[in-house]
Amino acid sequence: MEAIISGPVNEGQVPKTPAEVISQVMPKTKFLQNVGIESTAPKSGGKAAVAARVEELEAELEAEKQCALDLTEKLDCQQDELASLKHKVDEYEAERKNQLERIENLQKSSDETNALLRRLMGLNAPSFGQHQ
Repeated sequence: MEAIISGPVNEGQVPKTPAEVISQVMPKTKFLQNVGIESTAPKSGGKAAVAARVEELEAELEAEKQCALDLTEKLDCQQDELASLKHKVDEYEAERKNQLERIENLQKSSDETNALLRRLMGLNAPSFGQHQ
């Protein structure tokens, strides 16, 4: 017991009282409680502290669950928005492809019209040296 009392104390810790040393060395019996060295009061106080801590942890857990639920709802909303945007992008892409096809068709038609006009102009062009 003397070695425990005189032993080094870690920083931030309080040295053990003689009653704590005795209860550490002696086996757990009713003798220590009967002579008044060890009381049963800390156990009931400990239960109150444990109950308070349990309530505190349950409140924290509930708050975290609510936060997780809120985040899940936000995520669902954002996923819905993303799906809507993807749908719009797909629609715009389809419309763009359709417009590109129309542009290509118009270009081909324009090329054919130009070729036809060149042929017609070639047929109607006066020959040099015929009507002078």
